[in-house]
Amino acid sequence: MRQETGRKAVRPETGYAVVWCRDFRLQAVRRHVQRLGPVALVDDARRQSIVLCANEAASRHGVAAGMPTVQAIARCPDLQVDRPSEAAELAARCLLLETALAWVPGVEETAPGILTLDLSTQPGDRWFDGAWTLRQALEDRGIEIVAGLGATPALARLAAQAALHEDEAIWLLPEDGRLERLDRLPLVLGETGPELREKLTLWGIQSLGAFARLRREAIAARLGDEAVELWLRLHGRLRRPLQFVKPGERFEAHHEFEVGVAEREPLVFLLRRFLGELSGRIADVGRVVASMHLLLSFSDGASYGRRLVPPEPTLDEEVLLRLATGHLENVEMRSTVASLRLWLEDSDPVASQRVFFGTGLRNRHRCEETLARLRRLVGADRVGSPRRINSHRPEIFARAPLPVELGENRGDPPGPPVSGPTLRRYAVARRATVRMREGRPFRIEAPGVSGVVNAVHGPWKSEGDWWHRGRGWERVEWDVDLLHQGLFRLVGTTRGWTLEGYYD
Repeated sequence: MRQETGRKAVRPETGYAVVWCRDFRLQAVRRHVQRLGPVALVDDARRQSIVLCANEAASRHGVAAGMPTVQAIARCPDLQVDRPSEAAELAARCLLLETALAWVPGVEETAPGILTLDLSTQPGDRWFDGAWTLRQALEDRGIEIVAGLGATPALARLAAQAALHEDEAIWLLPEDGRLERLDRLPLVLGETGPELREKLTLWGIQSLGAFARLRREAIAARLGDEAVELWLRLHGRLRRPLQFVKPGERFEAHHEFEVGVAEREPLVFLLRRFLGELSGRIADVGRVVASMHLLLSFSDGASYGRRLVPPEPTLDEEVLLRLATGHLENVEMRSTVASLRLWLEDSDPVASQRVFFGTGLRNRHRCEETLARLRRLVGADRVGSPRRINSHRPEIFARAPLPVELGENRGDPPGPPVSGPTLRRYAVARRATVRMREGRPFRIEAPGVSGVVNAVHGPWKSEGDWWHRGRGWERVEWDVDLLHQGLFRLVGTTRGWTLEGYYD
């Protein structure tokens, strides 16, 4: 990349920088490996492996994101394939944050590989030099970034995208001459919908600068809110508050060995010390440990990472240590360990309590591994949980996908949602013969169940889909207590009577 030459432009008193790491997941995996040829990151979790992203050398051979891996290798026989690594991405994210926080205290992690920096604490004439120093520091550690400078976070983001588009290291959108610089940028960098871009193209508008010269009133009258929002962004009228990262809330420990370690005992000793220090810090803020991120970097450039989740959020150091050392014993150490990193995710202890009417899981992390095996065996689209469809008709369910890790979706609590007896449904409803007296069930005979009705509650009638020809339904439900038999659910439809289940 060539260095931008417009560093003498006048800057406002406040400004922002966006640090953008292109193909962040790929760079995170290969930053310790020097590969000059075409490289692609692929996703093998699906039935058909696809390309997630590729470097410039692979792109020149026609390899693109979303392409099947087999097709990519056919286009580029020398293609080197890598898989995503959560541990490598975690280490790269921490490296980006630590390097940016060494420059300015106000840093927002906008997305993985994208940081937004508040430059108000730095002199305006040092912004460009600071961004260049930041880029060099990250490049020395294996991460290549571009930086965009602007008066608002939106303009800084646009400048970072312009740097990627123009193949420049740093791009500046100054107050003076902003429209002239926007003339160089195509409409696609405005991050708008295809319909708006198509309309503007038909009007003969090819650049963001030409769009910014239009009158706001005319835009609002003819193009709507999306176009007005873009016009306000280009003129620096939109300024959103940043959600700064607080370094004190990252419970992380790291150690680099001067001489590579080939045994597990030193690693266990360090893990015990790290867990004692970090769990104490988490306890001081009134929280508990929800999960652990363990990262091992080897001297040959490889790495091992795993997110470990205890059965429930805890501060018990022995439980956490057994969980970490149990996975450590299964790590194949083909070379010596160069560094060890441990990061603990904290959680509010109130939010970690189980619901009152629910069984929960005795070991959530084992259940996650079992679900992962099932997804690999039968396909992720065939594993799910039943969810009731928004209909008054009973027995209507759909399969909803499970979260990648348990605990991500807390919308539906486990276990029965109400108190009282639990209805145990038969796998196949039992056909029943019902004798009525004064409009109420008097005696019931069914396979395995028969007797006189001792008490009865109901009826509860429901019907629906009568507005669709041939799809209408109706049913009436009774809760019947059979003498010396128990409490059962009796259902009557146009097809007859059935025993649907019994109550515990």
